[in-house]
Amino acid sequence: MPAPDNPSIHERLKRNRQLRAAASPRDHAKRRFAAAVREILDSLEASGASARFFDSETPRFVALAEELRAQPAEALEAKIEGYTGMENFHERSPIVGLSNPLAPPAEIELVPEEKAARGRVEFGKAFEGGPGLVHGGFLAALLDEALGMVTIYSGTSGMTGEYTIRYHAPTRIKVPLHFEARFDHREGRKLHVSADLWDGETRTVSAKGLFIAVDAAKFEGFHEARRERIGER
Repeated sequence: MPAPDNPSIHERLKRNRQLRAAASPRDHAKRRFAAAVREILDSLEASGASARFFDSETPRFVALAEELRAQPAEALEAKIEGYTGMENFHERSPIVGLSNPLAPPAEIELVPEEKAARGRVEFGKAFEGGPGLVHGGFLAALLDEALGMVTIYSGTSGMTGEYTIRYHAPTRIKVPLHFEARFDHREGRKLHVSADLWDGETRTVSAKGLFIAVDAAKFEGFHEARRERIGER
């Protein structure tokens, strides 16, 4: 297994960034479509539109969903290095996925020289818990995603084993937030990571995680089980 500072890991991160940026016209179109759905989700709950409006529009959305299901994506080529089934994570993730309208989406950049990741996010009204505040479960999911990313500095990838989160202050919706995750150390298969989220100069959330190193064969098993269960990619 390569050491955390092995140049091959840094090169892999560089190639992955380049490949994510080189999206196809269809990828860009799908991202624009997802952004439009995101706007609907942000406006829906607070809308005062009439029952007639919603009743008239619902069949159109049902038909659109059926049309999308009738056009499944082809199997992905392994263009981005990583474990089987994770090649398009930057598109499908519910946190960073550019083609997933459930995602805010967060922007996360790995910082190899610091064994860290830094990111930005703004949560819309669809993520509101308390009045004007982000629901704490989404904040936990955000930092879990960032913590998972920094496990790469261990020389492998990891999955959440144990996760402790502390809420220091309320986190507001509709404002720019920034966060950082760090790879701390490794003990056998145990990967120790930590993270913080800020609203301006105020730290609102901190987290510590114990992730478990997972090899490629495990991810291949997950991928095959997914295909058998829902018949996609």
